[in-house]
Amino acid sequence: MTDITTTRRTGIRFLVAGLVAAVITILTLAPPSIAAPARRAFLQVAVAVAEPVVRWIPAGDSEQVLNTLLFVPLGATIALLLSRRLWPIAILAGFALSASVEYAQASIPGRVPDPADVLWNTVGGAIGVLLVTVPRLIGAAVLRARRRSSARVDERVSAGV
Repeated sequence: MTDITTTRRTGIRFLVAGLVAAVITILTLAPPSIAAPARRAFLQVAVAVAEPVVRWIPAGDSEQVLNTLLFVPLGATIALLLSRRLWPIAILAGFALSASVEYAQASIPGRVPDPADVLWNTVGGAIGVLLVTVPRLIGAAVLRARRRSSARVDERVSAGV
């Protein structure tokens, strides 16, 4: 039997993953004349977020930081859809989407594919995966430690210690 809260959370995660993929698709594949307003709004927000990050990176390139930031939400949402053990698939999915986007951009007027974008997008996806996976791993370790501690207490109580 499936718990209704689990089903709702999974549905919300799929919805968010779909929305993130749609935003990435619009920003990266729509012809510039169509995507310009959405891209401009994204760039304004992303530049505001990226500027402090770029300052910390020696010879930081805002284009690289923006490409990285674009894929962080995708990596995070895909990681949330998968179990903890399957997190590498989320990174591969980010790579596959990025490579597909760059390939498709070759046939869109006004778009210039760049293999370096695949690298930075994949790094962004990996950061998103880490933002989800690391807290999950820590939470699982804490839960295991609590269970072991509880089991030891139960053993002592049973032994009359």
